[in-house]
Amino acid sequence: MSVEDEPKWLVIDGYEDEPAAFGVPPYVGFHIRYICGVLEKRNLEYDYITIDDFRRNPPELKRLLGVVILAGAVVPGKYLRGAPISLKETQAIIDNTFGGTPILCGGWAIRGWRQQGWNPLRKHLFLALQDTDATLENYLQNGEWKHQRRNQEQWDLWALAGAKSKAVTDNPDLSGPLTYEVEVYQGCVRYKRGCKFCIEPKKGVPIWRSPENVIREVAIAHDMGVEHIRLGGMTDTYTYMAEGVKEMEYPRPNPEPIAKLLHGLRDDERLGILHTDNANPSIIAEHLEESEEITKTLVETLSDGAVLSFGLESADPNVHTENWLNCDAKQLTSAVRLINKYGREKGERGLPKLLPGLNFIAGLNGETSVSYDLNLELLRGLKNEGAMLRRINIRQVEGEGFQEIDNDDFRVFKETVRDEFDAPLLKEMLPIGSEVKQVWWEAHDGRTRLPRHLEPAARDPMISGKAGITFGRQIGAYPILIGMPYLTALESYSDVVITGHGARSITAIESKIDIEKASESQLKSIPGIGEKAAWRLVSQRAKRISKGKSHPETIEGWFKQSELQMSEIAQQVLYIDSRK
Repeated sequence: MSVEDEPKWLVIDGYEDEPAAFGVPPYVGFHIRYICGVLEKRNLEYDYITIDDFRRNPPELKRLLGVVILAGAVVPGKYLRGAPISLKETQAIIDNTFGGTPILCGGWAIRGWRQQGWNPLRKHLFLALQDTDATLENYLQNGEWKHQRRNQEQWDLWALAGAKSKAVTDNPDLSGPLTYEVEVYQGCVRYKRGCKFCIEPKKGVPIWRSPENVIREVAIAHDMGVEHIRLGGMTDTYTYMAEGVKEMEYPRPNPEPIAKLLHGLRDDERLGILHTDNANPSIIAEHLEESEEITKTLVETLSDGAVLSFGLESADPNVHTENWLNCDAKQLTSAVRLINKYGREKGERGLPKLLPGLNFIAGLNGETSVSYDLNLELLRGLKNEGAMLRRINIRQVEGEGFQEIDNDDFRVFKETVRDEFDAPLLKEMLPIGSEVKQVWWEAHDGRTRLPRHLEPAARDPMISGKAGITFGRQIGAYPILIGMPYLTALESYSDVVITGHGARSITAIESKIDIEKASESQLKSIPGIGEKAAWRLVSQRAKRISKGKSHPETIEGWFKQSELQMSEIAQQVLYIDSRK
């Protein structure tokens, strides 16, 4: 029997998406890496597969030492590049796995499904309700399934081993937009009485990883080919190693450790995009001096387009009280002002360096129509004073113990936000004609990547300029969806120029289009050039080439030859290749 034929473990990445953890492509989550890290440290043979690859090419579920399934998506979202595993898919994998094979299922989705009544009957199956990695380790060591939590030593050990595991080296996005989500700390400073709807306080008092340990892990990931990093696990970036976590309602931020971490990561020349996630506006507002220092560090070290998610959830004081929310409208306003003071300047990729994102949740206890009015009053106040928000996220609460949502009130609120705030904010941040760099193209003719988009034909540069639509995003946290009104090769980069705005997306065209190669679809996508003008330009070029004439000396000359007026954007994006 060859080594390839030897029985192995199979690790299925069903993706995680938690309030403080990204793991849906292009992200690779840290919990799946810890699971692989356990197997790595024990020198056990295993295969890693994403649920998307499983759907396309299901592996044989016989002759396995065991199966581990991570199902960790608890935050509802619309995904472009991948879709988390479903309960139906999880059950099917269990049903189709050889009967004597041990199966371990873990992640917050598993806990949610179990609370909703899912209790599959099968021998050698275990549903982990604590840490999947520690539960697996206990089974491998003692031969029994038992709920376990990892200790600090195990955490560091599996994080480092996971950085060079197959979750990284065999990840299908490694040579593309893979973003490595690194866990900086776990738990929440509001562990005593956190927001009722959130899972993070359930993880207990915060446990920090040292800057040195995180930097070491990321260096190993860089050795494996990783470029892009997101600092995850943190419910609040500003409370990393904060003072008075157990004693103070608003722990005091400590600027030194986060500066040491961020500058240490940035000092590695292999680092590409660096982003973080959550911040607690109340902590910022109650400790402005310390928060100002941290904000300066974030602006200095993070890649532009960085977003700090602010979980206001509701501006209604009654909702705030009944649901133990983490900040009020006054604190939120103070925090938004501070981030705007330092972060609204644009960086080299074309986006503001650091902006707040604002989260609202509908259906919390105590909510009335007045709650939505207060939310809008807050937003209008921020808008009137010129504050910029990178995103406004509106979702409905999930789980038991909350009230019914008034669908009419919710619909009006959501539509008002999209029309009155989202679209104007995008237009202010990225006006027509502005340039956005390094857009990664992911799908054709729809915002969701499909199996056909993985075929060589979709990645062929020869399709560039043909009729269709291409969707893509910059690499980073909460990237803006960009639609380009013609095809280009997927899994490639382009710099683009903004030509239009939706409520939460933008339309753009490539920033450099050769007049000798420009297709009719590309030309008519340029503002100021319609379908007829595009046809005339292409027709005139064809006549010139057929007569053996060289290209005009200027872009304007081409338009004059075609008896057309040249628009400003046409002048901006079209170019003549001087080498010809």
